[in-house]
Amino acid sequence: MPAAPRSRLVAGLLVAYVMLLVAAIASGSTGCDLLAASVLTTLLFLPGLRRRSTVAWAAWLCALGVLATLAARGHARAALDLMPVFVNAALCLLFAHTLARGREPLIARVIGVLEGRERLVLPGVAAYARGLTWAWSLLFGAQMLWLAAIVACAVPDGVLPALGMAPPFELRGAGWRWYLHFGSYLSVLVLLVGEYAWRRWHLRHIPHAPLPLFVGRLARRWPALVRGFAEGADEEPR
Repeated sequence: MPAAPRSRLVAGLLVAYVMLLVAAIASGSTGCDLLAASVLTTLLFLPGLRRRSTVAWAAWLCALGVLATLAARGHARAALDLMPVFVNAALCLLFAHTLARGREPLIARVIGVLEGRERLVLPGVAAYARGLTWAWSLLFGAQMLWLAAIVACAVPDGVLPALGMAPPFELRGAGWRWYLHFGSYLSVLVLLVGEYAWRRWHLRHIPHAPLPLFVGRLARRWPALVRGFAEGADEEPR
C-alpha cells in the first residue's frame, strides 16, 4: 500500500478509536467498548497486517476473539480499560528492543527521519539519542505498571473487586477512567514538550529548529516516522 493511503488509514483508525472511546465512556455502551478495543487492537497489529505476516494476522484474529469472548461474558469494559496498559507495554518493548547490541536506538531513527542522518554525527547527538531511548523505555514501562494498578484497584469496575478481592487502595468515580484513556497520553505529550526544552539546553552547542518548524516537520513526515517505528520493531541485530 502506498504511503499516502497508509497514512490516511492510520489517521482514520485513530479518529474512529477516539470517537468510539468517548462514546463508550460517556454512554457505558458494551458495543462501543468492544468496537473501541477492536479498533485499537487493529492499530497495534497494523504494521504486521500490512506486511501480510501470518503471525500478525493470527495474533490479531486471536485478540479479536478474546475481546468478543470477554464482551459476551459482560467484561467488554474491562477489556477496553486494559488497552492503555497494553499500548504502554508495546511501546516499552519497542523502544527497549532497539537498544540491543547491533540495533539502532529508536530515537536515532527518529532524528534521521526528521532532521537527516548527518545530524547524528554532530557531537553528543548519538549518545543523547541512545539515552533518550532508554528514558522512553523506562517511562512507558513505569506508566504500564501505574495504569495496571489503576485498572486493578478501581471500585467497583476494577479487576480485583471483580474477583472479590480487596485492592490495596481504592479509586472511585469516573475520573480515573478519563485519565486512563486520555490523561496518560496527554502526559506523554507534556513530556515531549519538556524533552524539547531540555534538548535545546543540553545540546545548546548545536543549532535547533524553532518549535513551530519542528512541529510542522513532524506533521509532514509522520508517515515516514510510522514506517521507521515499524522497521525498528522488525530490525535484526547487525
